[in-house]
Amino acid sequence: MLLLLGALVADAQDASGPSIWSGVFTAAQAKRGDDAYQAGCSSCHGSDLRATDAEAVDLVGPGLRAKWNGKTLEERFERIRDTMPLGNANSLGDKTYMDILAFILQSNDFPAGSQELLPETAKAIVFVQKP
Repeated sequence: MLLLLGALVADAQDASGPSIWSGVFTAAQAKRGDDAYQAGCSSCHGSDLRATDAEAVDLVGPGLRAKWNGKTLEERFERIRDTMPLGNANSLGDKTYMDILAFILQSNDFPAGSQELLPETAKAIVFVQKP
């Protein structure tokens, strides 16, 4: 059932917009995101995106991919922007949050492409795990 649902989401996405597997961020954007992440996020989420704080979540691996599956990148962007850094949410600016999201995607083996991920493009891109 879950496999069928994943296939339906992937098929619907193919018909309506870019695929997360077709490169929806640039390598340069992910590099900027790495720098911003290391400066502002790694103290809780770990320099390797594996949480070092008991209250933080891992940002890499099958747990994250399962939790994000079926969500748009806009939803993930808004969640990060509206909750992080803890106690100082929405303090980094949309561009920096998008760069951090690109870094998280790259760290989860999603490919880079030729166009930067932007808030207006993120709403059409659904996070879909490879079958």
